[in-house]
Formats: sequence, structure tokens, C-alpha cells
Amino acid sequence: MLEITSTIVVFFFAALLEIGGGYLVWKWLRDHKGKILGLTGGLILFSYGIVMTLQPADFGKVYATYGGIFVVSSIIWGYWIDKKIPDRFELIGSVVVLIGVAVMFYFPR
Repeated sequence: MLEITSTIVVFFFAALLEIGGGYLVWKWLRDHKGKILGLTGGLILFSYGIVMTLQPADFGKVYATYGGIFVVSSIIWGYWIDKKIPDRFELIGSVVVLIGVAVMFYFPR
């Protein structure tokens, strides 16, 4: 159970780094914010790549699973940061993705 908890924490931390870093780059380029914001975003994105190496599985399995975590995290980010309430299809899709993630990464082989 501890291994499952630690991998979930790493996945969501990585998602925070990727989405947060991407958001800063987005603000820099789309909203014409300062270059420091873009550089900071780039460094945060680089950190995301390092954090992903903390997962115990192989690259392909980790990144496939992370894709599902990223989807759910993006919906959460949109709600908290962009103040966009997810519709029922986004919520249903998030549940479906999480079920897929659980099957891919956590079910015994």
C-alpha cells in the first residue's frame, strides 16, 4: 500500500510541475508576460522530467499511466486556477481515465 501511495504522490507532484511550468510558459507567450516567467516555467518543466524518474516502473508504462493522471490534474487545475467548472462529460471522462490508470499501473501481472 505504501508503494501505491508513493507512486500516486509522485504522479500528482509531476503533474503539478508540468502543468504549472507549462502555465508559466503559456502566460509568458500568450499574455506577453516577462521572460523570467518563461524561464521559470522552463525550469519547472525540466524538474518535472526529473521527478518522473522516481517512478519504479519502465518509461513507457510510467508515461502511459501519467497521461491519465495529467488529464485529471488538468481538469482540477482548470477548476482551481481558471475557475472553469468541469461539465459532466469531463468528470465522467476523468473517472474512466483513472480506472484505466489503475488497471495499467497497479493491477498485478
